[in-house]
Amino acid sequence: MSDPTAVAGTARAPKYKRKLTNYLLDKKLQLRYVLVVTILSAIIAGTLGFMIYQQRRIASESIESDLAALTQSDANNQSFQENVASDLESEDQALVYKMIGAGLGLVVILSLYLIIMTHKVAGPLFKVTIYFDRMAEGRLGNVTPLRRGDMLVDFFDNFKTMHEAVRARESADVETLERVAAGLRDIGGANPPDNRSLTEALDELDKHVAQRKKQIA
Repeated sequence: MSDPTAVAGTARAPKYKRKLTNYLLDKKLQLRYVLVVTILSAIIAGTLGFMIYQQRRIASESIESDLAALTQSDANNQSFQENVASDLESEDQALVYKMIGAGLGLVVILSLYLIIMTHKVAGPLFKVTIYFDRMAEGRLGNVTPLRRGDMLVDFFDNFKTMHEAVRARESADVETLERVAAGLRDIGGANPPDNRSLTEALDELDKHVAQRKKQIA
């Protein structure tokens, strides 16, 4: 009979589902960049679309005028001319709708792409900001690496080097304080009649060293 605890242990953990909001670590920076690029893209796409429509409309009007000139003397072709003009106008309107749909689709795709790309920049900046906040509190733990695909790798490596240098100096200070405390205890042990204040001072020093060790753990 199988052990239910073993089955539970081998069960797969629920897969984390990333939402779009998780990509907006710095909304002010990312959305402003996305908005600027999207507006510029919309202006360029709108201008090109208008030029295409204008050329199409000129071609349609030219066909209508040529057809009117050819059928001017034949009243029986009047309805044919009107049908052709109606078809050309419908095609022109369909072209406008297609260009609007393509433009909106381009804006949506471009916005999503830019959010993902700016996330690769905002992610390292957000992570460095967290470490700065921890450093301000005196906490100097290990710096974890960036995720695969993140940008600003050189910047983050420089920050990590600086963080490790500060952490190394902090560790050296703790070791020095521990040696000083040990030396003072030896002195206090050699002079037991007058070591009460020294003992209290060493207790405070031990608490301070323990706190510093926690901060660099």
